[in-house]
Amino acid sequence: MSHIEQTILELINHLVRKHPELSPLIRSIIDSSTVDNKSTPKFTEMVALYKTRNDLYNAMNNYFLNEAPDYLRSHRNYFKINNRGFGEDAFHAMWLTLINEFKPKNMLEIGIYRGQVITLWGLISKFNEFISEIHGISPFSSAGDENSAYIDNLDYLKDTLLSHNYFQLVEPKLLKALSTEPVAKAYIKSKSWDLIYIDGSHDYDVALSDYEISIENLSEGGLLIMDDSSLFTEYKPDNSSFAGHPGPSRIVTERAMLELSFLGGVGHNNVFIKK
Repeated sequence: MSHIEQTILELINHLVRKHPELSPLIRSIIDSSTVDNKSTPKFTEMVALYKTRNDLYNAMNNYFLNEAPDYLRSHRNYFKINNRGFGEDAFHAMWLTLINEFKPKNMLEIGIYRGQVITLWGLISKFNEFISEIHGISPFSSAGDENSAYIDNLDYLKDTLLSHNYFQLVEPKLLKALSTEPVAKAYIKSKSWDLIYIDGSHDYDVALSDYEISIENLSEGGLLIMDDSSLFTEYKPDNSSFAGHPGPSRIVTERAMLELSFLGGVGHNNVFIKK
C-alpha cells in the first residue's frame, strides 16, 4: 500500500469512528469504486460453453467464488448470516450474468422470504448503472409455504425493507398478498414484465397459476425463471445443492419446456425466454 493510500485509509477510519452513522454510505462509496472491472460473462455465453447442467452449475459456482465482483460475495455473505436467505452461491452468479446481459427494466419476484433476490437485483442494477423497477408479491409470512422455516415474531416485510436500507437501495414496490388473491393477479396484469421469478408456493396448482398468469403478462423477449424446478431433469445435485420440488418441476417439464424457449438451468433454477 502506498503512502497516499495509507493516508486515505486512515482518514476514512477516522471519519467512521467520529460519525458511525455514515458507515453504510462510506461502505457503499468504497464498494462502488472497487468493483471488479473485468467484463461479466453473458448467461448465454456460459450456457454455450458448459454443455451439461452440472458443468454449468459448477462454472457459475467457480465464477462466484473466484471472479465475481466483491459486492456480490458481500451480499451473499450478509444473507447467509443468521440464515437470512436460502439459495446457493451459484445463483448469485446466475443473476449477475442474466441481468447484465438482458438488462430487464420491470422485474417481479413472486414469493419473497427476506429479500435476498430483490436486493441482489437492485445491487446489480446499481453497480452496473442501469435503471430497473423492482416489484414483489408475497404474504411475508409462512402462509402458502410448507417447506421453509420461519422465525416467530419477525416482521418479514419490515425486515426486507431494512435489508434494502442496509445496501443503500431504492425501496422496491411490494404487495403483501398471496399470489392467488385477486389483488395480486390484478397487480401482475398491470404491467408487461421483462423478468419474472416464480419463487412462491411449491403446490402444483398454485405454482401452475403463477406460471400461467406470468407468461400471459411477460413481454416479448422477457425472462421467466422457475425456482425449485429441476427434479425431473438430468441435473445431479451434490450434498450442498438441491434439485427442487415436484410441483414446479412438473410445470417446467410439462409446460414451460413446450411453451417457451429454454435458455439454461443453474441447479434448481430454470431460465426461459418468451419469443
